[in-house]
This record gives sequence, C-alpha cells and structure tokens, in this order.
Amino acid sequence: MSIDNIQLPGHLCQLMFTKSLLDTSLYHNNEPISIQIDEIKDAPEKIKINSLGENRGNILFLVNNAQHKFLADDEMKLLSNLLTACKISMADIVLTNYNQNPTINYQLLIDQFHPKKILIFGVTSSDLALPFNIPFFQIQKFQDQQYMISPTLSDFLNNTKLKKELWDSLQKIFLLQ
Repeated sequence: MSIDNIQLPGHLCQLMFTKSLLDTSLYHNNEPISIQIDEIKDAPEKIKINSLGENRGNILFLVNNAQHKFLADDEMKLLSNLLTACKISMADIVLTNYNQNPTINYQLLIDQFHPKKILIFGVTSSDLALPFNIPFFQIQKFQDQQYMISPTLSDFLNNTKLKKELWDSLQKIFLLQ
C-alpha cells in the first residue's frame, strides 16, 4: 500500500475533518447567495480626513495639535495672518490636524485633497510615509506637489527668527513664481 493511495473509512474522515471547506454563510436554504461585484468593489470604506477650508487653491496645511481639533486661537490667528500675507484665504486651503487623523499618510492626503502645495507643521516626513526627508523650510518637489516641513505653529508664536525663516519659504512658494 502506497502513501499516495490511502483510503479511510467514512467515520474516520468525519472525526478528522470537523470543519467544512465551504463557507456556509454564503448559502441560504442550501442555495448559494448571489453577491454583485459592485457590492464587493465598494465594500472598503475610504478614510474621511477631517478638515477645514474649501481647498479652491489645492493647498494643504497639515498641522499637529494634540489639544485642539485643529488649532488654538493664537495659532489660528497666526495662520490667518500668514494666509493674508501670502494673498490667499481659508477658501484657498484645506487645513487638517495630523493628531486627529494619525493613520493618514501622504498618499491618502493626495487622494482626498489633490493638493499642489503641501505645508506641514510639526509632522515629520516619516510620519507621512514620504520616501524622503526634508529639512525645515526647504521646498521639496515630489511628483506633482511642492512640500515644505516646519516646526509646529505654536513654536512660531514667540520666535521671530523662526517666523522669518518660514516667511522666506512662503514667499518662494506663493509670491515669487
């Protein structure tokens, strides 16, 4: 008798193989349940990233603030002043808080917001799974986007030197084109 040709009695098969190879949840009254391909295709839900702004200019501001949904009042005032100086408004940008959406990466941001300019405050390139590192205030082009990473907005509140470095970068991005 060869090992390739062993025959087992039915009662041993029943004891050895207690689980079915068929998924019985796909059957109703011994008839298969039909599933439309469209139902399977739409099954995975897209991650909805919380944001502010209308994104008319395809400009993404990504901040990292653990205490607020978006920004504290003084940080929001600073952002508003920066936008005004760059001749843009909240209607032109989309603002999102990495701390409220910690599972996002750069590809999800691009897929949802289609930004051309991405300004990142207090989030590292590795947090976003970017394939490169960017020093603070350096403008980096990647695919069809411009990236700039800087410290958190709260770091700018009482630091004139940091504000000047940020302003130099923002001028290159928004005003000197």
